[in-house]
Amino acid sequence: MPCHHLARSIPARPIATALLACSLLAITAGSMAVAQDTSVIDKIAVYKGADRGKILLDGAKKEGTLTFYTTLTINQAVRPLVAGFEKKYPFMKVRYSRDNPPEMLQKLSAEARANNYVSDVFESTGLEVPARKANINRPFWSPEAEAYPADRKSPDGYYAPTRYSYLGVCYNTDLVKPADVPHSFNDLLDPKWKGKMAWSSTVIGSILFITAVRNFMGEEHALAYLTKLASQNVAPIASTNRAVVDRVIAGEYALCLDAFLHHPIISAKKGAPVAPDPMNPVLTLVSSVMLPKAPPHPYSAMLFIDYLLSPDGQRALRDADYFPAHPNVAAKDELSKIVPEKIGMKSNFIGPEKFVAYLAKSRALYQQLFVK
Repeated sequence: MPCHHLARSIPARPIATALLACSLLAITAGSMAVAQDTSVIDKIAVYKGADRGKILLDGAKKEGTLTFYTTLTINQAVRPLVAGFEKKYPFMKVRYSRDNPPEMLQKLSAEARANNYVSDVFESTGLEVPARKANINRPFWSPEAEAYPADRKSPDGYYAPTRYSYLGVCYNTDLVKPADVPHSFNDLLDPKWKGKMAWSSTVIGSILFITAVRNFMGEEHALAYLTKLASQNVAPIASTNRAVVDRVIAGEYALCLDAFLHHPIISAKKGAPVAPDPMNPVLTLVSSVMLPKAPPHPYSAMLFIDYLLSPDGQRALRDADYFPAHPNVAAKDELSKIVPEKIGMKSNFIGPEKFVAYLAKSRALYQQLFVK
């Protein structure tokens, strides 16, 4: 069955699952040699010659297809992105499969163990470090990546940024008066919010919130702050960040502490009583594109990576209500009110390596302070 027939949209699971899976899969996949022919991708993955464009086009015309693994929403983003690529390169046909990060990691690792990659390109949130540890991807170079800030991409070429996510507080506009809306992290310590706040009890929720606080406050001040926040009885919701926003919309809680800030904007457009409330500095995550060790269609893979990172590909993501990573492609005006650079706030950027490095201690702090 073609991969696009298997595409599906399912609720995101905690990225912790992907990280745990990585620790197991790296043992079996990490030391394996890839039996597929890698002679072509070995040459072109990091090739910078003046004839690179012609080489990719000539090779892609012969291949005519590629398979794209992604965590992007199919109808919202993947189909328009693929349509734009196929319009620009009418000789190409893209197959795609949508999975959450843990399932994607498992699938790619299984392909590596079988020495038979199906994926030509994969794009995800939170897999940059696990994929490398599992030895399932390789460095690459694209001229389009040169436009991106150095601190947002892999210094050794293992991933390049495709889109951003911004996280922060959201509130129920029926329950919170305009004059009472909290505007800083310290405002969340006001006794009036005790028992009225919630967050997701997942790695991408409460644990990430703790990581963000540690990153900009420093360890000593973060511990003092989190100790005070723990006395506010923040309700843990054993589900996704989106589910917590829905509980706020339903009036069960006044505030959500870890919303993907575009979710309340989209819900408010549909009439829901909810609004985003960015906190300075705004927690910022990145999603990235990666190249498998042995893509079966290497020329097409590199051509697609170029497109995804180009202004054309980034505008396709923007038009699908995502936040482009390209510095010269702005988000939609209606979404710009949560982009830190657009609202005079700083970005609290948690890169892939820092996300993993902080994980164990942030989880320990959560257990120590917030688990009763």
